[in-house]
Amino acid sequence: MHSEPEVRNDITNRLLAALQEDEFLLYAQAILPLVPQTDGRKFNEIFIRFLEEDEKLIPPGSFFPVLEEAGMLPYLDRWVVNRLARFVRAGLKADNLWNVPRYIVNLSDQTFADENFAEYVLKYADDSYLSAGVLGFDISCDSALANRESLLNLMAHLRPHGCSLTVAGFDGSEALLAKMKEFKPDFIKVSATNIDPAKVPQINRMCHDLGAKTIAEHVENTRVLDHLRRCKIDFAQGFGVAKVEPL
Repeated sequence: MHSEPEVRNDITNRLLAALQEDEFLLYAQAILPLVPQTDGRKFNEIFIRFLEEDEKLIPPGSFFPVLEEAGMLPYLDRWVVNRLARFVRAGLKADNLWNVPRYIVNLSDQTFADENFAEYVLKYADDSYLSAGVLGFDISCDSALANRESLLNLMAHLRPHGCSLTVAGFDGSEALLAKMKEFKPDFIKVSATNIDPAKVPQINRMCHDLGAKTIAEHVENTRVLDHLRRCKIDFAQGFGVAKVEPL
């Protein structure tokens, strides 16, 4: 009978092998524009699933804690960038007129300690047109504040190459707004379920004053969607807008 540390070590090794053998899959959830956008480009957030040997998908919550404990999340983030670059490159090879969508990738806190991550991103971005306003990174407000210097340094390297920053979890508070000014996010996510609907227009103006477009997340029905349109929120995301589907 194996001990718990031995079992977790086996799982960790299995996940590492899965990264090396491309046994993770990219999924995407469409982000719907609510006001006219100048480039007509589609917008998606990237999610990750692990394909077990029996080809049954397990939810990300099952493997993220294991990868985090083993310090392997930077490897997963690198894999996502690599795989997304390959996807875009193949799409452009099939249709060189393809208007490549904008993709945002969730970035782990551990990746901020990876001093070579920016260099890795740019290697693939420049090789597969990910730098043409296509690739962006999504982090929470808490992560942004906890990794302030690393985030500023990362975006200083990536922004000149067209990579964007999305900060999620903005609550509309003046204290948090002051801190967001330093990060200069391209997009700010607000929750459609946790914020008073009456405050949405004010929060939208606050974000626009920062130069950021707004994304309302957790949108679950058309009633909320119609309210967001009236408030001139830029984008909406949630199961009431689009499901998470294979890329």
